[in-house]
Amino acid sequence: MAGDGEPAAGVVLLERLDPETALVTLNRPHRLNAIDDALIERLHDVLDVLEAEDDLRAVVLTGAGRGFCSGADLKSTRDLAGRTSASLYRGQQRLAQLSVRLHELPVPVIAAVNGPAAGGGFALAAACDLRVAAPSAHFSVANVKIGISGGEMGLSWLLPQSLGRARATELLVTGRRLAAAEAHAWGFVNRVADDAQAEAVRLAREIATNPEFGVRLTKEMLRSTATAASLREAVLLENRTQVLAVFTGDVDRAMGEFRSEGAPPPA
Repeated sequence: MAGDGEPAAGVVLLERLDPETALVTLNRPHRLNAIDDALIERLHDVLDVLEAEDDLRAVVLTGAGRGFCSGADLKSTRDLAGRTSASLYRGQQRLAQLSVRLHELPVPVIAAVNGPAAGGGFALAAACDLRVAAPSAHFSVANVKIGISGGEMGLSWLLPQSLGRARATELLVTGRRLAAAEAHAWGFVNRVADDAQAEAVRLAREIATNPEFGVRLTKEMLRSTATAASLREAVLLENRTQVLAVFTGDVDRAMGEFRSEGAPPPA
């Protein structure tokens, strides 16, 4: 159930900005968009909708109010001692699947991190493909400080992928905050902007100017080659994908547009 009298559908908002881009807003600002059961289920519902959208090319994920997502809602976790291991495990699976689904969404997802992204909020941001942060934003996972693993919702895989093992390990075993400027210097954040959402939307619309199939194949390729055993294996995947893409018709249309505008084709 939604907390504090919230309607379940209202805890995550979905807005189509135009036919190619969508905005998803975690909408529990009075709790810094903390994660409870209602938010988990509503975000799964929203992802169901986005996965089925053929015309979609980019998604922006943000939080309402002054925070992105503060992690688990402590009000909803006070009764953990009364739950069985099996029920806790099922709940953890349902929560962690959000990271997997964001990571595997067919189109790029941009996190507009407008404030604190802690614990599960850090994981949601890490599961996105790109991140734009406000100067006041910061990231942290303090699990280790309360005696549980810092590896949650995919962070033990996602952070080494984007930060490298040494930096990811530092954050997970210390639980310290990573400020927006440092996150940008480390390459975790793509851009720092006063209006993170507006900048993320601009980036989404820049992506959306490209042919849809090429964008989807590029994200799929990046995901597949991340675990390739060698350069040779990655190139084999790339070669097959390029040949497949040629026959979609998008290449001919795009080249025709460049010629009609008098511009040289892209290299």
